[in-house]
Amino acid sequence: MIKNILSGVNSFVNRLAFAIVLILIFAIFIYPLFSGGKEVKRVENQMEKIGTALESYYAEKGSWPSSGPSNIGVILKDSVSQKDPWGKEYRYFFSNDGYAIQSSGPDKVFAEGQKFGKDDHWYSKSLRQKR
Repeated sequence: MIKNILSGVNSFVNRLAFAIVLILIFAIFIYPLFSGGKEVKRVENQMEKIGTALESYYAEKGSWPSSGPSNIGVILKDSVSQKDPWGKEYRYFFSNDGYAIQSSGPDKVFAEGQKFGKDDHWYSKSLRQKR
């Protein structure tokens, strides 16, 4: 009888250990793949709206605003947040042909120079006329 009880407990412990291992595998490998999706969609939507506002400004004025956050804030008029979902302000780059917007991404560090940030998000558009 004690032997049967011990084997039942042993079987339960084995199942519990297996379940814990499965949960850990899910938590470590699978969950991170899907958990950042909301922020990525949000940053993409914000950048697109900022781009539309910048294009409207360019169409009206014939030039880009200076890239400081306060100048961009006047253009956006609180219609879109100037900060990405991770709390950092967007960076703006302008040329005669178009513009680019950069988000630092989840690590909150902007890629500088030739270094490519694996988690940085970019939105850019060329306003060059197609021939």
